[in-house]
Amino acid sequence: MAATETMMKFLNHTYPANNIPEQRIAALESQVEGLLQWQQSFISALSFAFSPDTNRPLHASTRMKSQAEKKTKNTSVSKHVPVKEPIITVTKTTITAPTTPASEKSATITLSETVSTAATTPGSETPPLIETHKATAPKTESSRLAYRVLDVIQRYGQHMKTGEETPDSATWAGRAKFAPKVESHIVAGQPIKLILPSFPWKSINRIDKVTGALPDFGEELALSRLDNLCKGITEVYEHGAEVTIATDGLAFNDLVGITDEDTWEYSRALMSMAANKGFHNIKLVRIMDLLGLTNGKETTKESYLETIPACRRELESQFGEPDEAIREMIQTDPDTLLTYRGFIRFLETDLKYSPIVKKGTSGSQYRKIVKQVAQGMMTRAESFTKIIQAKCPNHVRLSIHPSSGAVKLSIPLIPQASGAFPKSPWHCSVAVGIDGSYVTVHSKDVRESHVPVLRDGRPYFFREKSPLYDWAEGRAELEHLYPSGLLVRAIPDTPIPQILRDTDLEKLKGLAALQSSVVVQGFANIADGKILPEAISSV
Repeated sequence: MAATETMMKFLNHTYPANNIPEQRIAALESQVEGLLQWQQSFISALSFAFSPDTNRPLHASTRMKSQAEKKTKNTSVSKHVPVKEPIITVTKTTITAPTTPASEKSATITLSETVSTAATTPGSETPPLIETHKATAPKTESSRLAYRVLDVIQRYGQHMKTGEETPDSATWAGRAKFAPKVESHIVAGQPIKLILPSFPWKSINRIDKVTGALPDFGEELALSRLDNLCKGITEVYEHGAEVTIATDGLAFNDLVGITDEDTWEYSRALMSMAANKGFHNIKLVRIMDLLGLTNGKETTKESYLETIPACRRELESQFGEPDEAIREMIQTDPDTLLTYRGFIRFLETDLKYSPIVKKGTSGSQYRKIVKQVAQGMMTRAESFTKIIQAKCPNHVRLSIHPSSGAVKLSIPLIPQASGAFPKSPWHCSVAVGIDGSYVTVHSKDVRESHVPVLRDGRPYFFREKSPLYDWAEGRAELEHLYPSGLLVRAIPDTPIPQILRDTDLEKLKGLAALQSSVVVQGFANIADGKILPEAISSV
């Protein structure tokens, strides 16, 4: 209550009456709540600290006075307070409200709070453990466990500082907001529930951007990462976690010209992929499921198509947001602005071959249509967000869009070695380099330098042209692994044992020198397992 009152006083001073963005309220409430939790825990921790000289408890005020005497003039430097447990790291953080017409100066609040001390390594699934928010000093076993779970979740996040385009993985502004939700699942002995609105359909631009209408290697890598997140949580919490993919295809497909049938086929193939890979911690829900229109029954293609009109009516009538409100959010809320800009970026290429832009004969007309569609998508996205908030209030909210992290965890599904936030799998193709790297690209940009690799008779990804990847047909199967590495496997069910020839061994040696891991399997003249370049010459 104290946090809410403090936050509302600040917002009412800064914004005109009844015009406070909902996401701004959530972000500031989280930060103020974190401050108050820190303050309470700080005093509690100090009361149990022992003097190194007398081994007697020191009064909190005595300890604080001692620390104050040691302060330097530079208040931005972190101070480490020696207490028994935990170690408390205090830094300066400033919250600045957007400038309003009524005041040319931004209202500023300066708080002391803790920040993360380590950043995620781009493309790495095993970065160092993040020592974060120790100053909140969880008092119960469940709260301590919740923070260990949040450490795992945070390692998968990548955020943007407000007003910047540079990733900042070291901090997660909304961490304190999700701690009670995680702890509630722990107390109940349930898996940690996470939800990710995503995986709508493949881009309608199947000429320049994607391999086709169905999931491919991009979706496979993305699902693998979500499954790995669940496994990481299982390592610190026995009941693990489950990720619910809230597929938002029906919220947008009519806006960009994708058919309802294509939307159904994509979601069906996606869950078949997850099942075939053994990703049992991942499940998919559609809008009709969230709205209770399926009554828990299994959805068939026929029932899916029949329910779509009712879905869209319900979406607009119950959770619709006026266009004026969306425009206001774009102007005042940094996360909404980032999402809107992202929509415009992908729509500029997505709609190139869509029937939606048939009337856009000039460049200016085309750009006008793109912005109109982007705003329509923002309206639907806000409605879909409200459904999730109403139906899944205790889930940890994940997002595939860059954000500040105040109200959700932005998670790159295919981390890039460059550190840039990746393209979404359904808006791109995956290019595999000779070094085994996975890069999210538009297909038109790699057609000269890469070759398409087929799976089940259709394009699945692009592989860099190189003699090391040129294996005679029927000699071996090459499978790229998650999160990295290459499996070279003998063709199964052949009448005679397969062996690797000298030329094959030279290629293996070259690949092993360039890639993080090369594993062989099923050959008569080399043992199964990871190989080292220097060991190949002895075969």
